[in-house]
Amino acid sequence: MDWQTLFALVSNNCDKEVPIEIDHDLCYVYRTQKQGFPFKSVTTCQKTAFAKAELHEIVEFLNNHGYRPNIKEEIKA
Repeated sequence: MDWQTLFALVSNNCDKEVPIEIDHDLCYVYRTQKQGFPFKSVTTCQKTAFAKAELHEIVEFLNNHGYRPNIKEEIKA
């Protein structure tokens, strides 16, 4: 697991919430950003794929650093 990449991705997420989507063998971790005035709307601007097998470690890492993982249901194709 590349913890530096994960931390750089989520370090400025809105309200320290980290959306995560699961798709087959991958999980997508999102960087979120607010835009507009007065920054009320949240825009998802970037996602990075990690192995689904690492999801438990990712959630534990985020919890330990004060983030709130928000795991979405599996993406249905």
